[in-house]
Amino acid sequence: MTESNRAAFRERLTALAQSLQLAPQVAENQVLDRMALSFRKLLNFLAEDNNLTQSVFLLPPEGPETQAMLTAVISKNLAFSQQDKLFRNDIPAELLAQCFTGMLVQLAHQAASPAQRHQNSLACAKLFCEGVWLRE
Repeated sequence: MTESNRAAFRERLTALAQSLQLAPQVAENQVLDRMALSFRKLLNFLAEDNNLTQSVFLLPPEGPETQAMLTAVISKNLAFSQQDKLFRNDIPAELLAQCFTGMLVQLAHQAASPAQRHQNSLACAKLFCEGVWLRE
C-alpha cells in the first residue's frame, strides 16, 4: 500500500463527508432518511478496501488522525444544520460529530454485507437523530 493510495483514501473520504451536508431546504420528514444515507455512504466507502480502512482509518498511527479529520468535516456539516435550525444547538456540533464518527468507527471494525450496512445505517440514524430514550 503506497502513500499515494493512503492519501487518495483520505481525500475521497473527505470529499464524501463534505458532500453529505444536508441542504437547508431538506424537509423535516426527510432528515432521518438523509442521515441514514450519510451513514450508509460512509460505511460502504469504508467497506470498499479493508486494508486501507484498517491502516488509514482504524489503526494507529494514521487512524486517529483520519478520524479527527472526519470529525472536523462532520462537525462543520452539523454546525451548518444547527445554524439552519434543523438540529438542536444545545449540544456542540463537535461533540455530535465525535458521536457520529464513533458509531462509524465501531461499525467499520465489523465486516458486514451491504444489507447489514443498510440496516446499521438506519439504526445509527435513528439513534443519532432520535436518541435511545423511549418517551411516552
